[in-house]
Amino acid sequence: MKKSKDPRVAILGVAVDNLTMEEVLDAVDASIAEGGFHQIATANVDFLMKSIHDEELYETLANCDLVLADGMPLVWASRLLGTGLKERVAGSDLVPQLARLSAQRGYRIYLLGADEESSSGAAAWMEKNFSGVCIAGRYCPKYQPLEEMDHEEILSRIEMAKPDILLVAFGNPKQEKWLAMHRQRLEVPVCIGVGGTFEFLSGMISRAPGWMQRSGMEWFYRAMQEPSRLAKRYFSNALGLARYLPVQLAAMAMQGKRRQQTQITKEMVGTAIVLRIDGDFTGKLLPRFESDVRGAVLSGSHVVLDMSNTAYIGADALASLIYVMNVARCWKRELWLAGLDRLLVKVVGASRLRLFFRMAPKVAEALRRIQPELIPVPQFGEDWAFCQIGGKLIPIHTQEVPDVYRQVQQLLSRRFTAELNSGLPQHGRKMDGLILEPAPADAT
Repeated sequence: MKKSKDPRVAILGVAVDNLTMEEVLDAVDASIAEGGFHQIATANVDFLMKSIHDEELYETLANCDLVLADGMPLVWASRLLGTGLKERVAGSDLVPQLARLSAQRGYRIYLLGADEESSSGAAAWMEKNFSGVCIAGRYCPKYQPLEEMDHEEILSRIEMAKPDILLVAFGNPKQEKWLAMHRQRLEVPVCIGVGGTFEFLSGMISRAPGWMQRSGMEWFYRAMQEPSRLAKRYFSNALGLARYLPVQLAAMAMQGKRRQQTQITKEMVGTAIVLRIDGDFTGKLLPRFESDVRGAVLSGSHVVLDMSNTAYIGADALASLIYVMNVARCWKRELWLAGLDRLLVKVVGASRLRLFFRMAPKVAEALRRIQPELIPVPQFGEDWAFCQIGGKLIPIHTQEVPDVYRQVQQLLSRRFTAELNSGLPQHGRKMDGLILEPAPADAT
């Protein structure tokens, strides 16, 4: 999925993408062209507060392809953290734009969730306002807990409809968890949890005036509409934000920027690549940092970040760390943060990320604690031997061993002669990925 060139920002442990509405639509186009599965979350304060206490939701948001700022409080918080988001991208604003794209480019939209009146009303609104919009299907399953839903029925309907865009209105966190639960099965390029958007489009619930949306007062308008359901939630979210956000702001403010050019150097140590980050970890170096970590992980290496000389960690760098940690986990590689001083550890903890990262006081300890990889040894009959080439065990029939041994001797002899002539040091017993293991003392 296409990403913004501008840095993400980590707000209370959730990495929010810095995108305008037009950039989101470009990302949607790119995802549909790419195919596969991409999940987009439109996060507000309620998402952040629930993710603090709900590990599954937190992991789901961390694994989303895009997390958008659905509420103005997230935009304000990002500015206080020093990496301002460009604008609010609300789900209720995004869905009409997706309907417009559908009308223009033939994208197939599937509406899942909400009640029948809201769902049919939303579909009718799209068809009325965007001639040519393609509604591939709708389904409103009865309300049930996630564990009791008829998932096969829902998935079968979606598979038959073959949509390009799936809009899920189960409410947070159920809709995000449902999508994550079926990410291996869903072959829908763009999947978005849209909350109460169908109710807005159908006219069952009216949206706040534009000036209230822009000023961040839409929550007040909504609370007046549904006081029994929303007033308590908004009050609880406000208290949560007042409790947790100042802690992150204070920890960030206690750091001291060096205001000098940051350097990243790397070194291969065994099965790991050590990336040393000197100076202020923020800003323009982050794309290169992410590229270095991706390259290391895709090459099969574990990664240790030496942060013993890191003076400052920005909210944008924290978001980059969340991203590269997910890349490492996806490829079953380990990523460690090593050498952080006490202040930086406080920054990580205040940002609600202490349990997300693996941390060690020194690089040597992180390297020592990387789990060794066990090489599975296949079982063969007594007529087979093994030759390790390029890290793989290749079975060789015992009758072929003498011939292979002679070839290896010739290769070693040529390499040895070449090194003597060039004055280079000998490479010992490892050559071009081929390793000769000594036979046991009692071998015949």
